[in-house]
Amino acid sequence: MKKRILVISMMLGILAFVINGCSTILGVDPKPEVTEREVSFNIILKDKSGLMNSIYGSDVVKNATVTIKSNLLGNEYTYQSDSNGIISVSGVISDLYLITANRIMTPDEMVIASGTSASNVKLTNKSKRIIEFNAGSNEPIIIDMEMIVGTSPLIISEIYASGPPGSGLYYHDKYVEIFNQTDSVLYLDSLVIAVVYYSGYLGLNYVDDPEYIHSKSIWIFPGNGTDYPIQPGQFILCAQDAIDHRINAPNSVDLSQADFEFYKDDAPDVDNPAIPNMIRIFQDSGNDWLIAGERGGLVLAKFQVDSLIPYDDQFLIPYTAVLDGVEYLDDPTRLDKKILNQGIDAGATGGIQFYTGKSMERLLISDNGRKILKDENNSSVDFKVLNTPSPGRYHQ
Repeated sequence: MKKRILVISMMLGILAFVINGCSTILGVDPKPEVTEREVSFNIILKDKSGLMNSIYGSDVVKNATVTIKSNLLGNEYTYQSDSNGIISVSGVISDLYLITANRIMTPDEMVIASGTSASNVKLTNKSKRIIEFNAGSNEPIIIDMEMIVGTSPLIISEIYASGPPGSGLYYHDKYVEIFNQTDSVLYLDSLVIAVVYYSGYLGLNYVDDPEYIHSKSIWIFPGNGTDYPIQPGQFILCAQDAIDHRINAPNSVDLSQADFEFYKDDAPDVDNPAIPNMIRIFQDSGNDWLIAGERGGLVLAKFQVDSLIPYDDQFLIPYTAVLDGVEYLDDPTRLDKKILNQGIDAGATGGIQFYTGKSMERLLISDNGRKILKDENNSSVDFKVLNTPSPGRYHQ
């Protein structure tokens, strides 16, 4: 018995030696230390608009809020810039990071800068919004900030595209939801909802186009200017088909009370006569308005549709007309697969498989009398995935 125990012990010892030895030979540490991947660096915020220089005599942006989010791990960190516009970051893991920087200007500051106490003015980073932090790099990262007035008044608050579970290939219950982020009555009349075009089959992706959104599906809200108001804090539901889908798919949603419906009148499409129809400007294929289930992008825009620019079999929408844009990917960490320019949406939400009944909804940041939803133009940090859709309302 003792000899057997001795032999087994020796064999286990040899096995452990071989495993550790092979790992060493192959250059693989069997127990990598996390600290070896940690990085430290400085971020310097600078104002390109001249606003800070006119107030403080320097282009550095002090007292700004900066959020960085790890693309792979999802870790999120928030910092405040010091009097020199510097943020010192340490102890974060090497990765690709999504970065948002914002600095709300006070009315007193705006009096100094412009002579008027303008509100809703902020500095933000509109360009450099995806950064790779690597161990061994000690160079400071310069982030340029630009001035914008207010936030987007109307935003896309929820997208449901996956289809319901347990109902075969049923996909007619898709919808997009619009939200009034302001404290004023706005109007939906003639606003555009467009699907961002790309083709995985043809290898066409216009993410690097510096000026335009490419689309082959463009619809507008009806109305002549003031026919369709949207109240402060109101959600507007735009359904692919405005019916109670639970009749055909028990795990689906009731969209019979939708505010608008996409109806393709030259196809065998469903039309609920009680619901106003969106107006199709261009979509030459399919029997209905259709958004992709796992990967896609939507934009909400305001411009004269007769100014649309034709391009091959598509139309072009200028970035300057876009109020909001949202992208979703089957793997939201694969930002190299983006189809929507990061100037419109720096990241991506999603990670949802077909026919799981899940939707994507903006995060709520304030509910003090009126809901305020997160809008950093970065869907990686603005959205969360819901297991159950909440059409026309915020989830409970």
